[in-house]
Amino acid sequence: MKIKAFTLIELLVVIAIIAILAAVLFPVFAQAREKARATACISNQHQIGLAISMYRGDYDEVNPRYRQCPDAAVDSSCVNASPLVSSGPNEIWWAPYDTNLGPEPTPLPMNYQGARAGFLQPYIKNQQIFRCPSYPQGQVGYAMSYIYNGPMGQPDAFVVNPTVYFIWDHKRSPGCANTSTIPSPISSNKPGLRGPFPLDQDLTGAAAHTHYPSRHTDGFYGLRYDGSAKFRKYFGLDTNDKTSRDFLANVMP
Repeated sequence: MKIKAFTLIELLVVIAIIAILAAVLFPVFAQAREKARATACISNQHQIGLAISMYRGDYDEVNPRYRQCPDAAVDSSCVNASPLVSSGPNEIWWAPYDTNLGPEPTPLPMNYQGARAGFLQPYIKNQQIFRCPSYPQGQVGYAMSYIYNGPMGQPDAFVVNPTVYFIWDHKRSPGCANTSTIPSPISSNKPGLRGPFPLDQDLTGAAAHTHYPSRHTDGFYGLRYDGSAKFRKYFGLDTNDKTSRDFLANVMP
């Protein structure tokens, strides 16, 4: 009786074919997973946009601020406050966040209470919406603009640019503006007059891509004032603090 079997060459050929298929398919699977995360991220931002709209309707058509510092008597609006240093126990951000824990604590809190739950808590009960699935280590995966002449804290009538960014993908802090102490020729870093964070600084150093992360297929998602959430390549942003149509609410589109 003759027994049929694979030869060594045949086995090697099969293994090689499997390896080639794996090399081709694994990146496709990774892209599919990232696409699913990106879909969840854009859904999160749409819901945040609806919550901001409801907040504005309840507060005489005035937009929420990124943060309030009621324990700082001379700076209750957090104009000069560091985004990484707690201003006191009653500090409240727009999103669920606890400055005392640091931006990427272990373990991550699952349920924020009181002031730590944020301004938008009455409009969004699911706190996971504030976390980007492609940034699982952060307390918040998005930041609210606190750029001078951005939409934050402004009456709705002030905003003439419907495509200005209000919320976007971010790392480490749920507020974003030019908080750098490094002088830049294109953006202000004076206290209270913060411009868009300069691209030339965001691309360098140990914290590269903190402000405009490239976690979604080399780009990020941003929520505009009109409620649309769009994918954007970071290098296409206009971060000029005087004419930027991406970040200034009082600049015509």
